[in-house]
Amino acid sequence: MIFRKLILSLLLALPCYLLYGQNNYSKELTYEQIEKKIDQSHDNDAEIWKMIRIYIAKAKAEKNPEALLFAYRYATAFSKSPENLKYADSALVIGKSSNDKRLLANAYLNRGIVFMTNVKYEKALADILISHNYAEEIESDYIIYKSKYLISQNKVYLGLYEDANAELRECIDFFKKNLNNSTLGKDYQTYYMYSMMSLIDTNSRLGRHQENKPLLNEAFAYVQQNNLEQFFPYFISLQGTDAFYRKDYNTAIKKLTHALRLYKDQWDHITEIFYLGKSYWNLGKPHIAVKYFETIDKEYNKSNNLEPQFREAYELLIKYNDSVKNRDLQLEYINKLMQLDKSYEKNYKYLSSTLHKQYDTKKLIEEKEKIESSLKTRDTIIYILFAGILVIVGLSLYRIYHIQITYRKRFNELISEKNLEPSPSSSMILPEAPSSVSEDTTEYTTATPQKEKNSDPHLISEQQLENFSPLSYYSKIPGINPQVVENVLTQLEEFEADFGFLDNQVSQKQLSEMFGTNSTYLSRIINAYKGKKFSTYINDLRLDYILHLLKTDWTYLKKDVKELSQITGFNSAENFSDNFQRKFKIKPSYFIKLMKEKIESSETA
Repeated sequence: MIFRKLILSLLLALPCYLLYGQNNYSKELTYEQIEKKIDQSHDNDAEIWKMIRIYIAKAKAEKNPEALLFAYRYATAFSKSPENLKYADSALVIGKSSNDKRLLANAYLNRGIVFMTNVKYEKALADILISHNYAEEIESDYIIYKSKYLISQNKVYLGLYEDANAELRECIDFFKKNLNNSTLGKDYQTYYMYSMMSLIDTNSRLGRHQENKPLLNEAFAYVQQNNLEQFFPYFISLQGTDAFYRKDYNTAIKKLTHALRLYKDQWDHITEIFYLGKSYWNLGKPHIAVKYFETIDKEYNKSNNLEPQFREAYELLIKYNDSVKNRDLQLEYINKLMQLDKSYEKNYKYLSSTLHKQYDTKKLIEEKEKIESSLKTRDTIIYILFAGILVIVGLSLYRIYHIQITYRKRFNELISEKNLEPSPSSSMILPEAPSSVSEDTTEYTTATPQKEKNSDPHLISEQQLENFSPLSYYSKIPGINPQVVENVLTQLEEFEADFGFLDNQVSQKQLSEMFGTNSTYLSRIINAYKGKKFSTYINDLRLDYILHLLKTDWTYLKKDVKELSQITGFNSAENFSDNFQRKFKIKPSYFIKLMKEKIESSETA
């Protein structure tokens, strides 16, 4: 009896003794030393949690909100759902109560990571962006690049590998540059490793295998030099996934299997299991592959979460069980895949539209009905596909027909315009200075086409001409001497009459020097008196010129678009065609085609 009391008293006293010892130990260590011990205990959960509890106790005892938040961040990182979210919420409470934007940024970022781990991307992205905004306000580069890394992971989940790849390169540059600057709450080394891993992964998906060779060499060297053996299997795994995307499935199997043997952490490593299954499947060994996919199914049954990149495991399980006529399992996997798709759509609707799905919701329903009721859904699918093709073809034909009608209408409008040879002033939108216009306004002629009378809103009417005042006409532009305006307009008229616009080297600078003025004045005068900017003014002169030739000289209809562009001074056929369509609302090739048809019809009539 006495012995039992002694044992009981010892057991009751033990926690007090341990707590006392732990408090003394925490006083001896700085926060940085505690963090270092946690980081070095990567394969020892008991030691990790011992140090995390010391970290929390020390921060509470010293009433240090910053340290307590970082302690909860460690607790979050080494916990599984739902405990990790509880720790993350505790850290956020500390951040909010502190009114310190730096702590708030850290707390939101921490919870965003938890949401990502729990496959709740919409919530994750919301927290990450809040953190990013706080970080920008306080100019915290560390949090900015840490949040940028996490945003890149969201882009990876969305399938935006190119965008993610570019951001990851920036992250690597930043974290690598600051590897020797780690302080309390800042782990540049870990995020250098994370960014490196993700960059290699996106390179593999983008087919940039040659870029991965030096990156992997750099990573292995850094891991070895800094005793970061916990990262070693991850880079072995990346060698395996890179081999998979190179279709070297045997090497992929070897590397991925090796990586799985080396892991000593708490995670399930679904990535390796998925790519092992896919490698065996692509080697024509589905009976082996399904064992790995079934492992993924077991993990999904436990967590009820699965990243969308592993969705194909269920597609292949459905396909395999269809081939072996196991309808019960096939139906079970179809139902799970449908449940997954609903979960994806619910949690991040914007992501569901980018998922590459072999089995969309409609097809899954049709497949389920086929198994359950033995209906002939194949005929229905064929009918739907055929109807869809007909709709697409019909819409395409209608669009072509509509374009042809629009072009033909525009062609007729252009043809109906008068082909009289105009004065430069009437052809160039705005009339020139009246001092350069004689009483007979038709004495200046060019080969450029004439617009119909009063068709342009910038043309001066006869009534306006009668009431014309030279001083007011040339004084439209504040700050420019009216005499300068008159001189420039007169020289522009001569430039148009001499077809100077056909020179493909003509430029605003060149012309301003020729006119004895500056580029700014020339630009403002053309804008005010021609109603357009310099480039449009020159291009429109060229286009009016060539349209006139196409309408009056049939030999030009035999030339192709490239030749016409050279004749008119355009630098390329594409530039000529784009401007022709801009001005005349019809492609030059189509205008020529209709013009030829018109000639043929008139000859046969």
